[in-house]
Amino acid sequence: MPDIYYEESVSQQNLKSAKKFYIVFTVAAALCIVCALFALISLYVFLTFTSADDVTLRQVLITCAFYGVLLIASIVFSVVFLKKRHGFYISYDYTFVSGDLRISKVFHQRKRKNLYAIGDDRLIKIGRVGSQSYLKLKASPENKEDVLTPNDEAAEGKEFFYIYAATSAGKRILVLECRLELISSILRYMNKNILESEFNRK
Repeated sequence: MPDIYYEESVSQQNLKSAKKFYIVFTVAAALCIVCALFALISLYVFLTFTSADDVTLRQVLITCAFYGVLLIASIVFSVVFLKKRHGFYISYDYTFVSGDLRISKVFHQRKRKNLYAIGDDRLIKIGRVGSQSYLKLKASPENKEDVLTPNDEAAEGKEFFYIYAATSAGKRILVLECRLELISSILRYMNKNILESEFNRK
């Protein structure tokens, strides 16, 4: 059987919304860093310039606990905001290499996370999202759906397809936004027909 290689990426279409959330999370992280610095400086000033005659031990413990919690919470939230801000710029890479379907998630064009590597023997059915076969699979409680596109509407020249596969995490309905060429590349390599019966009735 000849080698087949096909690669396709799907990018986020609503970049304006993604940019807005990116800015909001960046500002929130900056505010958390300011709060952390405020808590650290306040705690230092309190411990350095407050004499034992001015406050009781209980007041010292309460003040230290307050600024300590504020410092830790601010640091934690700033780290979370800084990491999550990249999660709004998402794209997916689909690659089919002679029997292996590989799907990766890319955050802000910086960090790649490999989601699936599925051999052709693990592919069960392929079809269009919204078809009767798709709805029947989705209705089964044993099947979980994983939407592998950042868009609600397919880009020009692309469609929403599903690939029903047995993954390492169980049976999954993988929703892809891709060109028909990716589906054709997979089907050309398969030695069995896994296309849904109504696929060509569109």
